[in-house]
Amino acid sequence: MSTNLVDSSARMAMGTDQLHRRFTVVIGFVGLMLIASAASMAQGQSANRALKDAPIDELKRIYLACDRAAINGELDTAGIRQCSIVYEELKRRAFGGDFDELLAWSKAQPPVRITER
Repeated sequence: MSTNLVDSSARMAMGTDQLHRRFTVVIGFVGLMLIASAASMAQGQSANRALKDAPIDELKRIYLACDRAAINGELDTAGIRQCSIVYEELKRRAFGGDFDELLAWSKAQPPVRITER
């Protein structure tokens, strides 16, 4: 009987040890994600400041490139975030915040032809 008790205690100690290690890994991962998120946020703020100084024609060119990339499914999460910042800045500065005006302008643009080299 005492052998069963010892085995049970040893298994419980091993389980607690494994749980502690997993918990430590999870906490470390969460910490890394928070650091990456903060760095991404700082980068986004820096990009946002740069866009405020960009000429409207440049914002339009970037917006149309974003639109094409989105239609083709070529944007990852970071790309979506960056394109969203461009969209908001273009809408605010070129179209007085009016989404319908931006949409009408966008639809009036000729499709881009991709040529092979």
